[in-house]
Amino acid sequence: MNVFHFRRPDSSLALYIDGNLQFDSRDEAVYHESLALPPLCLSNQPKKVLLCGGGDGLALREVLRYPGIESVTLIDCSQEVLDFARAELNVLNDGALDDPRVSVVVADALTYPLPERTFDAIICDFTFPTTKESSQGFTAEWYQALERALSDDGVLAINAVSPQNTPSAFACIVATLRSTGLKTLPYRVCIPSFRDHGYGAWGFVLAARRRLTIGELRRIDCPVVTRQADLSKLARGARFSSKARLGFAMAPINRSDKPVLQALLLNQRESSFALTTDSPPDFPNLVQQVEITHPYHSRNMIEALAEQVAGSLHSIDLRKLVEELTARAKRLPQRIVDELTNIGNYLSRTVLDLDVWGLWASRLFATLLLVMTIANSISPDPAFAKGGEGLGHASFSRGFTSHEGFGGASTSVSRPISGRGFTSTYGRDPVDVYGYHYTPRIYLYGHYGGYGGYGNYGGYGGYAGNGRGGNGAYHEPYDPQPHKPLFVLDDDLLAMDNGDFVIPLSDSVFLVLAESQVNLVDTQGNKPLMPIFAEPKLFDSIRSEVAAQTKDLGREVSTRKDWLSWVGWTSSLFSTVKADDLEFRNLQDLQRRLGGAMKRLGNSSESHSIAAGEDEVELFVGCYVLNDNRIAIYTPGGHRAIADGKTMVTPTGQTIPLNPQLKTAITSVLKKMIKESQQDMNSDITENKSLLAEQASTQKDLNDYQSILIQSGSDPAYEVDYGTDSIPVSQAIDKTQQDLTSITIDIAALEASYSKSQTEMARFQSALQTWSS
Repeated sequence: MNVFHFRRPDSSLALYIDGNLQFDSRDEAVYHESLALPPLCLSNQPKKVLLCGGGDGLALREVLRYPGIESVTLIDCSQEVLDFARAELNVLNDGALDDPRVSVVVADALTYPLPERTFDAIICDFTFPTTKESSQGFTAEWYQALERALSDDGVLAINAVSPQNTPSAFACIVATLRSTGLKTLPYRVCIPSFRDHGYGAWGFVLAARRRLTIGELRRIDCPVVTRQADLSKLARGARFSSKARLGFAMAPINRSDKPVLQALLLNQRESSFALTTDSPPDFPNLVQQVEITHPYHSRNMIEALAEQVAGSLHSIDLRKLVEELTARAKRLPQRIVDELTNIGNYLSRTVLDLDVWGLWASRLFATLLLVMTIANSISPDPAFAKGGEGLGHASFSRGFTSHEGFGGASTSVSRPISGRGFTSTYGRDPVDVYGYHYTPRIYLYGHYGGYGGYGNYGGYGGYAGNGRGGNGAYHEPYDPQPHKPLFVLDDDLLAMDNGDFVIPLSDSVFLVLAESQVNLVDTQGNKPLMPIFAEPKLFDSIRSEVAAQTKDLGREVSTRKDWLSWVGWTSSLFSTVKADDLEFRNLQDLQRRLGGAMKRLGNSSESHSIAAGEDEVELFVGCYVLNDNRIAIYTPGGHRAIADGKTMVTPTGQTIPLNPQLKTAITSVLKKMIKESQQDMNSDITENKSLLAEQASTQKDLNDYQSILIQSGSDPAYEVDYGTDSIPVSQAIDKTQQDLTSITIDIAALEASYSKSQTEMARFQSALQTWSS
């Protein structure tokens, strides 16, 4: 750890650790009051506090000023910082480290054993994470340890990163905290010295077992007189757009075994590179393509290097270089190809004498960015991957009566395939298009005569008119074989190693799709239950999803092929190139397999989709719950069989005993859908409460701004605080009205979603009660 400080002539002091500003004494109270006081105010009469990091004693100073604090445990790994705090910062931190209520522990907080349910407030004041090791203080595992140490009514506060400069990384930290089960309340504060260093508005996150609201921040009652921070304005910094809130929900989780935070911090697709000359064309998109691959690299360093290198590159034939780069750039986004073409056109009509060369030599770096971008594909960035641990949500097998399409039908990945699955687990564990692998599950089933003969399904074969009928017994020998998922197209759409598609419906039953047919298979007895109506929309959705992801695979295969054509000969020298070659071959293999799977899938054998009745609620594709709790199952040809839990009425009107395995299967899907409906409702309730609180606070803001406008003599340019910024009151009113409209729309959508889930769950519960009895 490199600790550096300097004092100014006015005796103010700034402290840097590993090159990052920790505080400036001129405004440090803004930071430390905003971090330490909110969790104390929102907890219930805090007495015991844990402070992780913060060896400078400044956050500790704020904690000790709070009435009723009995003990503080401060854990910091740097004896150097602690000694500096006692010597140089003793006046600034009010001698906090020597307070008798404080226990100072010199240790790594991440490995220090913490007592459970002990601390009424926990404050993390770690340094900005610049390495993989320092990012461990922002992992789910660490936050889980803090959750266990937090008292039931306690509040946790962490120093995060900038939601302005690094929104993806900030969202990752919020999502990681949420993954522990804690409820979070993120907010941002403008700290002048941070702003001057280009850090942007700084982010903090509060977390607790109970729900924390923006309204609590607005009404915060702090018994401590603050020096610089206005805690009543924190509520404005806690307002985030719908897009940002969605980012909190969708961001990846930073785990010790799957770290993503560091890469998100390093690759924000932003640049400080300034193009100052008007003569040559500008290249902003080329600049933004550079990926920083090391925490100690900065764009300023790269720019300075480029300027030095450019001075010695006068012998390069720039026209030829740009021509070659443009030829290689055909698979890059069109805006970048356009910029390279613009460069080429400029060079074709420009005489590059020494004067002209000196005018824009530093801008040669723009043409070299493409080379750097291609070179960075040697170590693809895993930060933008998704993935998960399990499979089986019911999304893909439902909704065909109302949904127009799925994600793959209208959008493609448009992000790099970058996980490790295509080099480490492909062919062994299922992977998704991002290269992340999932927990494998074996599916046992056979081909049952090629899925074509309905008679193979015993008693239910006769529904379609071409089977033998019977009492549900299986008359022909079958040979179930174990099959593994190869590729995860969606949480519940799997491409199997044999070219089939499988949709898991529950732990007891799944659908197999192949050769234009859909079949329901029992996982317990590994037996076929019955053929299901081959819904054309299901086949269309699968084709759209496969087509979109195959397109992304093709793009990545082309990129790697192009890259390996340059450096493939070094694979015996460099393990990363060898891994690229393996990934390339695995991606090609997946392309081939998906192509074969699409041929094997075929088109639906049905000419029309099912027009479900108003009284029918879809359980899964081809299966509906009726209002009298009977279950309608559509068989090939659109014929409908109806079961009541005991018997089944065939499409020909014959009543037969219900297959016990089919009853178990239907019951298991009902249970799963009840659980998922409840989860959806709970999620909607929580989000709706938050939105209603935000709606009320936003309406209050609007009223305040309108009053200020009147008091200012209707001067629209009158400056007011808006979040962490100061803007004209007219703009504040417009923005707040837009926020209010957006919140109202979100509330209406949530209420509709809740109502739908509530209706469906009631139908599922009623049906389950009937079938269980």
